[in-house]
Amino acid sequence: MGDLDVLKTKGTVRVLVSADLGFYYIEDGKPKGIVAEMLYHFEKSLRKKHPYLNVQIIPVQRDDLLPSLQSGYGDVAVANLTVTDKRLKVIDFSDPLIKDGKELIITGKNSGPITEIKQLSGKEVWIRASSSYFESVQRVNKELNELSLPPLHVHFIEESLQDYELIELVNQGYIQGTILDSHKAKLWIDVMENIQVHHDLPLRENGQIAWALRKDSPQLKKEINKYVKTARTGTLLGNVIYKKYIDNTRWLGRALNPNKVDRVAKLADVFEKYSSKYEFDPLMMSAQGFQESGLDQSRVSHRGAIGVMQVLPSTARDKNVNIKNIHIVDNNIHAGVKYMRFIKDRYFDDPAITPDNQLYFTLASYNAGPAKIRKMRNLAKKKGYNPNIWFKNVEIITRKYVSEEPVTYVANINRYFVIYKQLEAINAIRENGTARLLKTND
Repeated sequence: MGDLDVLKTKGTVRVLVSADLGFYYIEDGKPKGIVAEMLYHFEKSLRKKHPYLNVQIIPVQRDDLLPSLQSGYGDVAVANLTVTDKRLKVIDFSDPLIKDGKELIITGKNSGPITEIKQLSGKEVWIRASSSYFESVQRVNKELNELSLPPLHVHFIEESLQDYELIELVNQGYIQGTILDSHKAKLWIDVMENIQVHHDLPLRENGQIAWALRKDSPQLKKEINKYVKTARTGTLLGNVIYKKYIDNTRWLGRALNPNKVDRVAKLADVFEKYSSKYEFDPLMMSAQGFQESGLDQSRVSHRGAIGVMQVLPSTARDKNVNIKNIHIVDNNIHAGVKYMRFIKDRYFDDPAITPDNQLYFTLASYNAGPAKIRKMRNLAKKKGYNPNIWFKNVEIITRKYVSEEPVTYVANINRYFVIYKQLEAINAIRENGTARLLKTND
């Protein structure tokens, strides 16, 4: 906690971000996207006056951005946050990087035009509860109520889902619609074949996108505003960065994978068989397989790791695994899940660790090695963190003393798992013909 004078003594400005394809994501182990590039140039700007001041990027779940900022876990939050009256009651904002933002309805291509409020009556949108979009929907429903019309129905989607995943759900016909900022909508309209953006009825106009900070940080705010003048849309730097991602979407083709759900379905029986045997959630193991290889059995790493679960031959031969011929997909998944069970039982079978955290530590160990993660738990305890909790505790130490890779690994698997669970819930809604809030607690 503290303003710029305090941060200078610590040598670090901690910036909270949230994973968001095109804005902040990891590719080949490196941060990419508009936010990542903005923060790179922000650090350069800071160092002109404060040469020993570093920017530390801390990824958190989207609904945890503002609580983490208020609690002092970070000093700034940079994540396409819209300035709203509700948010201004508890936090401060920089000058806006975007001044003329709109919030737009996104639906499937064949849903027909939406040009007036009454056409929203009875329709469904899927959004995150923490988003400014929910405030906009509440205003729409107030107007519909005054017209004696049924409301626009809201389903809350899991907070860890990124905007591109929501858009992909619309594109594939899983959900009717969602809401998106206009500058983000530009990314998807030419890439997704089955969506339409309803420009004629914005739910919010003249929206301001800015960086968030605590109210007790006037010095830091002054430095941020000085940088924003050089980086907002319309400036040379801002235009170069936005043009790279918004106007040129070739990078997007590399990042999107439309076969994701199909691949999970094809291997569902195999994951079910071995996950049941070794007491894991099959969707979680599927998510791990997707992170490891994209569920591609033909994948062989430069280290010689093989198949869906990227199992090393030496691991498969180990007496604690002992699975032959991991070039066969069934055996490969068997070996990977069995090795997960071995790690969990050997290193994290402790009643002081919750089942969820046992799983997170096991996943991190599968990626980085159990000896390293055990060492990070011991170090976390010495540094005043809880050694039995992964998120916001041992992951912080791991990021600092090992690398970003195991942290991203666990976070990605958790997010893929949420997507698969969400699709299950969506399918259940479609089959039952009933709507309910889509917010799992897994």
